[in-house]
Amino acid sequence: MPARGVRKRRKRRRKRVKPGLRTLAAATGLLLLALAGWLAWPFWQLSNQVTQRTAGQPSRLYGQPRVLEVGQLGGVSSLAADLRELGYREFAGSLSPGQYQTAKDRLNVYLRPFPTPAGRDRGGYLEVTYSRSRISALVWRGAPVGRASLEPPLVAAYLGSDRNEKRPVAVADLPEELVRAVLAAEDSSFFRHAGLSPRGIVRALWVNLRRAELQQGGSTLTQQLVKNLFLTHERNLGRKVREALLALLVDLRYSKTEILEAYLNEIYWGISGETNVIGVGSAAWAYFGKRPRELDLCESALLAGMIRSPGRYSPARHPERAVARRDWVLERMARLEWLEEGRRATVAGSPLCYSPQPLRGRAAPYFLDFAAREASRRFGVSELETSGHALLSTLQPAGQHEAEEAVAWGLEALESSYEKGRDLAGPLQAALVSIDPRTGAVRAYVGGRSYRDSQFDRVSNARRQAGSAFKPVVYTAAFDRRVAMPASFVEDSPVTLTASGRDAWRPQNSDGHFRGWVTAREALERSLNVPTVRVAMATGLEEVVERARDLGISTPLSPVPSLALGAFEVTPIDLATAYATLAAQGTRPPVHGLVAVLDRDGAPVAGDDLPPAEETVSPQVAFVVTSVLQGVLERGTGSASRRLGVTDLVAGKTGTTNDGRDSWFAGYSPDRATLVWVGYDDNSPSRLSGTRAALPIWARFTARVRPAGGYPIFAQPPGVTTALIDPQTGELATGRCPSALTEVFFRGQTPRWACRLHAGYGDWQRADAVEIEAGERVRRRWNWLRRVFGKKNRDRPQP
Repeated sequence: MPARGVRKRRKRRRKRVKPGLRTLAAATGLLLLALAGWLAWPFWQLSNQVTQRTAGQPSRLYGQPRVLEVGQLGGVSSLAADLRELGYREFAGSLSPGQYQTAKDRLNVYLRPFPTPAGRDRGGYLEVTYSRSRISALVWRGAPVGRASLEPPLVAAYLGSDRNEKRPVAVADLPEELVRAVLAAEDSSFFRHAGLSPRGIVRALWVNLRRAELQQGGSTLTQQLVKNLFLTHERNLGRKVREALLALLVDLRYSKTEILEAYLNEIYWGISGETNVIGVGSAAWAYFGKRPRELDLCESALLAGMIRSPGRYSPARHPERAVARRDWVLERMARLEWLEEGRRATVAGSPLCYSPQPLRGRAAPYFLDFAAREASRRFGVSELETSGHALLSTLQPAGQHEAEEAVAWGLEALESSYEKGRDLAGPLQAALVSIDPRTGAVRAYVGGRSYRDSQFDRVSNARRQAGSAFKPVVYTAAFDRRVAMPASFVEDSPVTLTASGRDAWRPQNSDGHFRGWVTAREALERSLNVPTVRVAMATGLEEVVERARDLGISTPLSPVPSLALGAFEVTPIDLATAYATLAAQGTRPPVHGLVAVLDRDGAPVAGDDLPPAEETVSPQVAFVVTSVLQGVLERGTGSASRRLGVTDLVAGKTGTTNDGRDSWFAGYSPDRATLVWVGYDDNSPSRLSGTRAALPIWARFTARVRPAGGYPIFAQPPGVTTALIDPQTGELATGRCPSALTEVFFRGQTPRWACRLHAGYGDWQRADAVEIEAGERVRRRWNWLRRVFGKKNRDRPQP
């Protein structure tokens, strides 16, 4: 009986204890599960990204490459300067990719692989021979060619908010000395341990115990990779335990080469400008202007020494420390028998090897956004910050630099003179866009004075009244309809107009004066308002709107009289397109900023083709309008351009709106059309005009990007002829005329009589020689009699 009682008591005790044990077991299981998740979640992320060396790589925007052609003007020094800008180095021996050598009339260069619209080119050996300042021969990969291209210059990268620049590379593409230098500096036993270094852990524990705080972690290269990718940089025991466990898992999961490659592409290497240098690819370019495979021993040791503390060992800020750290790395390599003592001594005795090439973050920022919009619209590419695309653009970096400098210079000059002392809500702004009329390629693009202060793109998004910059559209319509010609007379006298029941409108010239009869040429050259309104009304306002559309203006326009004076809003890029169309002899080009887009593997991305160029105005009409706009720079409102350095026979037009709210200048040659706008974002009035504000910026830019042989002249198309006329009468000039002007006409519309004011009998006979219509002599002499005995100006023709 007692024994049975003891058994019962034990049974009851077991029953009481069992639930507690179950709770403990459950808690322990949950804890282990949480611990597993704590480890597994970052490892799950890590397992998907360690081998993806292009993860997070920003897309890059490239500019137009320099194209070399047989017969092209230039010289060895100019080409060498361009190559240095691309990061090439002069070398006297056998060339490797990224090197060139020069002689008196020859330059040889080994081009690196580079992106092209057809895909990635593998590069190769190019020989350029000069004769009398011209290229006489080009040899590309051993074969003579007539044309060759350098690699395109990098303009900018699409960096994220973290501003991390990455250029991933494979370990196989790195010099062996670079890999050994990194291992000597950071983890010499990397290929022997399993993710953790027992010796390093013991050493770190000893240091930490002596100093009574957590200072060293004994991190292996694998641990550093785990920390950089997925863990914080805080110093505590929990983070170090997690780091160690994850390092063991990573070492089990990946090969040493994969871990090393991921490490070299993720390590932080300091700051270049405002950009974080991440990975060996970015570091090689930022500190030496090279690709990693081109690094020598000195450069490799310097980079390896910076890993521990990029700020402390920065060659830019602390050159002495950088050299000492480099020499320590070399000594470590020699001690590990990875480097011969002789080479170590030679390199350690050399000066600091440092040739910085700043990483371009948001250079040409407004164009960067313009190109991104086009990439999304035409190529369906939108995630540019991490996709690693290559955007091949039309931008010319040298011209872009000149454009930005001209805008900054012009605004500073205006604010210290005409606009000095103005207390306004915002600063004076400007926009500049330069287009190749032959193709529609955007060559320079400045959307404002400071992208940091305002990201609003005034080239594409600002809608401003065009003012007198719209007048060439009016005369294009008039000349096309044969309502007027440059030598036609238009009355400059008061006129009153109404439209759609609105109040009467009485246009005035900017100076408030009227000049009587003036030629259409004079009206446009001097930007007279009243004659232009008369021409527009005679042509038909609907016709003017249609011609504006043909030239490329897409913003809303209404056929009211004030349209003639640019009272409606346009975007600068639309107005620039209109002038580019005139420059291209009436063929409207498809304005664009991208040539091609390549994916991260260098393959072209399929996209929408550009619309074809369309002839919207006849070449004859475009040439006649251009001839008048050339006079604007010779005698009219743009004549100040001559003393500002623009000496070629180019065409252009000023524009100013009421109260100086908008100042414009557009000028063009057959190979470049450039437009400048100046004003305030809030449409505040100013003391400015197109001549004061926009013209100097345009002239400075145009003079500085002038081609070596000057701007080309406009070819006169068939169907246009010229004649020497008296500007007072518009008739054929004689030897007695006090002045004469070469004027353009459509064929068949040349004047057929000599100047009635200054002609003699012999001049009439000479005029008879070109007479065609019967009875014209009688009419001509009758007009002469009326001119002599009648009231002055009575018989001058009107459109």
